[in-house]
Amino acid sequence: MKQDFRSYALVKALALILSIACGVTAVFGWFYCGMYWDSMFEIGGYSTSLAWNQAMNDRYSHLMEILDNYDYMRRGQTLGYVGDQIYQEWLDAFSPSKTNFRYIIRDNATGEILLSSSGENSLQNVSAEDLSRHVRTISPSRIYYSYREYDDEKNITIFFDENDTPIGQVTGNENILYRDGETYYYALEYGVDSRALVQDEFYAARNTFRKGDIRILYWTVVFTLATLAGTVLLMCCAGRRRGYEDFVPNWTDKIPYDLYLFVTVWAAIMAFALGFNLVAEGYHFHYNDPSFYAMLGASGGAMTAGFALSEAILMSTATRFKTHTLLRNTLCWRFCAWLWRWTVRLCRALGSWWGTTFGSWSITARLILLFLGYVALSYVSVFTVIGPLLLHGGVLFLLCRYLKGWKAVRAGTAAIVNGHPDTVIDTDALTAPIYRDLREHAEDLNDLGGAINSAVNERLKSERMKAELITNVSHDLKTPLTSIINYVDLLKKEDIQGEKAQEYLEVLDRKSQRLKKLTEDLVEASKASTGALPVNAERLGVTQLITQALGEYSEKFAAADLTPVINLTEEEVYVTADGRHLWRIIDNLLGNCVKYAMPGTRVYLDLVRWEGQITFSVKNISAGQLNIPAEQLMERFVRGDESRTTEGSGLGLSIARSLTELQKGTFRLEIDGDLFKAVVSFPEAE
Repeated sequence: MKQDFRSYALVKALALILSIACGVTAVFGWFYCGMYWDSMFEIGGYSTSLAWNQAMNDRYSHLMEILDNYDYMRRGQTLGYVGDQIYQEWLDAFSPSKTNFRYIIRDNATGEILLSSSGENSLQNVSAEDLSRHVRTISPSRIYYSYREYDDEKNITIFFDENDTPIGQVTGNENILYRDGETYYYALEYGVDSRALVQDEFYAARNTFRKGDIRILYWTVVFTLATLAGTVLLMCCAGRRRGYEDFVPNWTDKIPYDLYLFVTVWAAIMAFALGFNLVAEGYHFHYNDPSFYAMLGASGGAMTAGFALSEAILMSTATRFKTHTLLRNTLCWRFCAWLWRWTVRLCRALGSWWGTTFGSWSITARLILLFLGYVALSYVSVFTVIGPLLLHGGVLFLLCRYLKGWKAVRAGTAAIVNGHPDTVIDTDALTAPIYRDLREHAEDLNDLGGAINSAVNERLKSERMKAELITNVSHDLKTPLTSIINYVDLLKKEDIQGEKAQEYLEVLDRKSQRLKKLTEDLVEASKASTGALPVNAERLGVTQLITQALGEYSEKFAAADLTPVINLTEEEVYVTADGRHLWRIIDNLLGNCVKYAMPGTRVYLDLVRWEGQITFSVKNISAGQLNIPAEQLMERFVRGDESRTTEGSGLGLSIARSLTELQKGTFRLEIDGDLFKAVVSFPEAE
């Protein structure tokens, strides 16, 4: 902390004295401005003062009451005994011997004097600038009624009293009924006798009038700003002490803040209240008495004490704020900290009991105990105002947290089931003992997901190793197999005598070609299953492709004694696929029919368009008994011929399915007895 003038005790003392002195002076200045605010900005004299205008307004309102009573009697009505007494008292109160207020009320039409203070000469001592004149109009008064009825045919409104007696009627649909009589116009003239012969409110306002000095307002503003500046300086100096780098609190700053604030604020309010009370009482009751100045001195002392306490409060607050003890050094904070420590201990004890005793119970027993506890707390909490709100609010909060956790568990379970075993359910919000079962369930699901993920990874690793093994073995067989085929071809070109030798060469050639086809199928099946084959998707006409394949297989079908039943679409249908892979799929399906279909039966070939899909199906009767499921039949090296006497490799259907799925199509088999059906579907191309 930088050492500067704010660390000097002399600077603090001078700033404190300046703030208190300027503050007390500003208070007295504002009190003066409040007393004489009405005359401080006026150019005129006592007749423009607030007290004078208030007295004039009071007299005028009473004069209007006198005129209303006079008009009431002029229309032939009676005031009654009490009303007449009040009327006479008001007339007496406006007599020249009781007030300096003078008035004349005339009939505005004739100029006849109806009411006055002292006849024609009532206003002769009222100055022209203080004389007021105006005309008041009084119409017949209303007649109060209980209800009314409007007659549409006669266009009149009839008014009734509470006894259902008609009290009047008017033309038209009206809501107000007036008494009979004419409208009177009264000319009013009134003012105050300039001689002030009677000691009334006008006399007091005239003699006590003091015109406010505008310069005091200016000086009051200056002293107010000086007080604020001194207060800001004191707050900047608070906590600073020469020779110390950090802010240093004094002994008062170590008192608990709420206790210190309660005592000092109460004392400051009492000091200010005493000071203001002495000033107000002295001004109103002892203004011209020597004791007034003694009361001013006592008021100044009380306000000095109030300002001193206020500055102490602000400086202590600033010091506590700088030392970061404003909230911590309070009785409320200490109580809350004590309550928190005991709450933590209680929660730990409950958690330990929950885990060792209550947690070992069955979930039904725990639920019953929790319900009984909730019912008991509900009965106890009704004796307090906020108890039920806290209880039910806490239960609702716990239920919402439980439902949120359950929702997270369900979402995690759905993710694991939908093929995301690496999903981890967050259990951070389920650490409370009441959520123990849900947390353990979530942790079990996380462990299950991890186990599934490990199993899937192991399966994928095994598949990759199997595919690599097949590929490597196929490549290793390819070189010697190529040599065998070449040498067999060379031997066939030699002039070898003997039918047995030629027969042996034919067997060698046939078997070597079959082995070559098997190795090629192995490599292709391995690549297709791992997705390593490139796919050059393009728009292809399926009808034309199937027609070409049937043309190539017509001789093979005839040789196998199979009759194809073809049901293709009349117009061309298109799919997005790789032509080479799609041809291999059709070739494998047709070749499968040739190898395994029962001779003398039909082969049904259907191509249909349905709901945005192009579906090609092949149906035939198997020559051998199909005692295996359709899914197993699509695995590698599985053949419908269990004796394995045919030339098939058991890879055709597996390759067809892999190539179909590689091009985002679907492939399925259906077996019903000896009926074999293969179905390939692709989305229709636009």
